Amino acid sequence: MVHCSTKLLKTVFQVHTMNRRSNMFDSPNFYPKSNFGTGIQTNANGFVHHRLHTIKDACHVEYITGVYRLTAVNIKIARNNEPFVLLRLSDNTGDIDAILWPERKAHNWQPPYANSVNECFYVTGKVEYFKPRKGFANLYLPSNPLVRGTIVIDDIRRATQDDIKNTKTLATLPRIWCPNKAIFEKLIKTAENIESDSLQRFVCRVLEQPVVAKKFLTAPASTKYHHSYPGGLLEHSIEVACIVNNIELYRSATEKELATVGALFHDLGKIRSYDDNGYMSLNGRLTNHSAQTLEICAESLAVLEQEEYRYAEALRHIWTCATPGARYGQPAKFAIAHAVQAADRLSAEFGNENVAFSNANSCAQKSARIGQLEYLRVI
Repeated sequence: MVHCSTKLLKTVFQVHTMNRRSNMFDSPNFYPKSNFGTGIQTNANGFVHHRLHTIKDACHVEYITGVYRLTAVNIKIARNNEPFVLLRLSDNTGDIDAILWPERKAHNWQPPYANSVNECFYVTGKVEYFKPRKGFANLYLPSNPLVRGTIVIDDIRRATQDDIKNTKTLATLPRIWCPNKAIFEKLIKTAENIESDSLQRFVCRVLEQPVVAKKFLTAPASTKYHHSYPGGLLEHSIEVACIVNNIELYRSATEKELATVGALFHDLGKIRSYDDNGYMSLNGRLTNHSAQTLEICAESLAVLEQEEYRYAEALRHIWTCATPGARYGQPAKFAIAHAVQAADRLSAEFGNENVAFSNANSCAQKSARIGQLEYLRVI
């Protein structure tokens, strides 16, 4: 992403060229779309509205409407010397370039646009195909990999909470941010499988925070022990959630889903524990990550408390109760808190063992150490 000065961006949007070509480059580079559908629908009362599309849908429609997260901004110059803003829009299905011409004034959104990276936007525009050019994203026409899809924006504005609510579960979470695409799919599936509307909305509210989404997908779970690599925190969190989700002793579906959500965010505070290079931050040195989890989830917990106060209290307890042998803190008061703690230990131990033996001198080595921890392999 290239950061642009406010002066340059304002200059760009003062340009208003009425006689520009209908397309970004020369017409030989344009490839017409198949007539699959525009996405514009009319209801029984005759009101026209737009069906929300995912970025993956861009391969099949001529006109696209959706809520996407802005993940990059750049200034480009067309071949006719007209400046335009090139955006990268992302969701949980992929990424696509979008062109904002100067005459397409953005609603409730002013330069410098680079300051809005990671925010969500409601976008409508025509999908056109051009030959690939350096510096662009890579959504290709399936029938011709040498042709790249681009949205030519007709309308763009900051997305409202109602806009985001109308999308599918975690639709605005960018796939591009996650180093492990298989784990990303498990995260989406885990959220989609939550049947409680209150708990599912809670998960979405937490992860749709711009300051949370990217860090949760990219942060490590530790500096040198288990899952100590980019994306390790998400992988560890999904492992813990999968373990508790497979326990068959719950008394109700709600109890199971509370355990799953508690497991998914049990280490969320660690997004503040490490800097962008994976080293322990000042916050991580001074504050327990459990306290940070409560702070990150505070607004979402307040909403959940209005809907189902017992759910909010249960999650607070799961994240802050003392582990076995701890000198301070409230001991775990119900079984699902113990379940999350046990699943956390299992994931961590398997991760530590993998790290220990990855540093072993020989594949035949039967013992290995990581720090003060020793692991043996009998098979």
